[in-house]
Amino acid sequence: MSDKRDAAFEEKRRAILRAATKVFAQKGYTGTRVGDIAKEAGIAYGLIYHYFANKEDILNSLFQGTWSLTLKVLEGIHEEGGTLRTKLRKIAGFFLEAWSLQPDVVEVVVLEVIRSPKFLEAANLEAFQKTFMLLEKVIASHQDQLREGTDPRMAAVLFLGSLEILLTGFVAREFLSEGLNTESGADAVVDTFLYGIVGS
Repeated sequence: MSDKRDAAFEEKRRAILRAATKVFAQKGYTGTRVGDIAKEAGIAYGLIYHYFANKEDILNSLFQGTWSLTLKVLEGIHEEGGTLRTKLRKIAGFFLEAWSLQPDVVEVVVLEVIRSPKFLEAANLEAFQKTFMLLEKVIASHQDQLREGTDPRMAAVLFLGSLEILLTGFVAREFLSEGLNTESGADAVVDTFLYGIVGS
């Protein structure tokens, strides 16, 4: 019986997070009320507080759940092996494919968490740091291919920074040209990062 109660609790919690994602994407964090989330989830206002402490807790839970999956995917890509370009292309593809499949989630994570100092608390910062450390490990494992003097940590920051700006462009929509899609965007980020823009 306890397992059934636990499963029901988690399912309701996920339903609230799905509803919150939709409302945050439509109204932004500041413009969203807990009542808006409850209405979207089809539950009573007070029931939200059985699952989350407040609106901030909902947003942080959304981010941490999403980023936990991201870290697992990146670790898997690294463990699969392959060339540096292959790994980076899979990583870029994962982030941009996420936008295609779940644009509301990506919009909320980019605009309401990553771009907001308010939510860079300890747990969120730890998740970011793990991402940089993992990508640094991916790049450093191909040290023999890197230009002399390349710092894998700085390279990791620059690569993820490029992806974040590109995702922001997709979120903003008007920012990008109509001809740029997730496939061409992933190739552009990886090839520009690895080979630069200046011919020999």
